[in-house]
Amino acid sequence: MRSLFLTLFLTICFSLQAQVDDYQQDIINYLSINGTYEQYSAAYDDMFTVLKKQFETANVPESKWKELKEDKNKSLEEVVRFLSFAYRKHFTQDEIKKMYEVYNSKAAQEMLAKQGTLTRNEDKEVDAFFESDLGKKIVAKRSELSEDIGEISGHWSRDLFAAKMSNLVKSGYIPQR
Repeated sequence: MRSLFLTLFLTICFSLQAQVDDYQQDIINYLSINGTYEQYSAAYDDMFTVLKKQFETANVPESKWKELKEDKNKSLEEVVRFLSFAYRKHFTQDEIKKMYEVYNSKAAQEMLAKQGTLTRNEDKEVDAFFESDLGKKIVAKRSELSEDIGEISGHWSRDLFAAKMSNLVKSGYIPQR
């Protein structure tokens, strides 16, 4: 079943890659404020830490690393676009808009920034959302959504790592053995 989903998902992604409708744009907007970009930006940077260790003895100049990192924004936009399909599978456009409103609130932004050290009022606001029908749906869908996101993230990170490693090897740099 997962293979079927992934096959259909990738087919849809590639066929719609250039087309962004209002629904997908709403999801992208939501993912831009809920910490997703920051999470994948850190993952992108962490991947280079691993790559640099593998090519430690290859004397790769800093200019080459800088060149390899030039597509960071494009890569982040791509993974967010792919992730939008997972959210689309689980939530309606109206639910996404409501999630955007909630995560755009001061309380939610504080929650993301402070990692759990909210004021009493901010904490009540966040709790009220998660006690709502949509909040309960988010909690109920968390496992399925996490699986879908995990698959997408795994493919994105493997493809990204392979592309960067391939570029280094084609440029004549040899990884450690």
